[in-house]
Amino acid sequence: MLELNVKKLNVVRVGMSEMKIASPPTILTTTVGSCIALCMYARRFHIGGMAHIVLPTNNGLKDEDSPFKFADTAVPALASALRSKGVKHYSLEAKIAGGANMFSMIDNPVLNIGKKNIAMVKTVLAREKIPLVAEDVGGTCGRRIEFDVSSGKLKITTIKGDVKIL
Repeated sequence: MLELNVKKLNVVRVGMSEMKIASPPTILTTTVGSCIALCMYARRFHIGGMAHIVLPTNNGLKDEDSPFKFADTAVPALASALRSKGVKHYSLEAKIAGGANMFSMIDNPVLNIGKKNIAMVKTVLAREKIPLVAEDVGGTCGRRIEFDVSSGKLKITTIKGDVKIL
């Protein structure tokens, strides 16, 4: 009898203000509305991470317990965590999803946190010299994100049921 060696796929949930790093065979998953799922991957090193970013900036607050809550601290913190695993900075690439305008029915720019999150993540990625290779951002509905660490691909399913692979 032929015996198959099949690796069990690990599915790891990333909650709000959290970050997880994983190696294959792992899927990192989260659900975002105005939040951003920031996925970084080092193809050569077969390792990746996801941060669930809630707000664009910490506005100078001392919140060392949640650096992944804010875009301005989450981007460098996720890159640093991957480098601590032996990843070279030049090999990092990023993909982002989320940043929806969840209050589009109310005409108030203050409530469009999603747009501010998108802008800040892109600004900090550029400052950190981490290429943004794919994105699915904006709109008015939430998304479920599945980040396959073995391939670096993101599967994005909107609340409406639309599916995209980045």
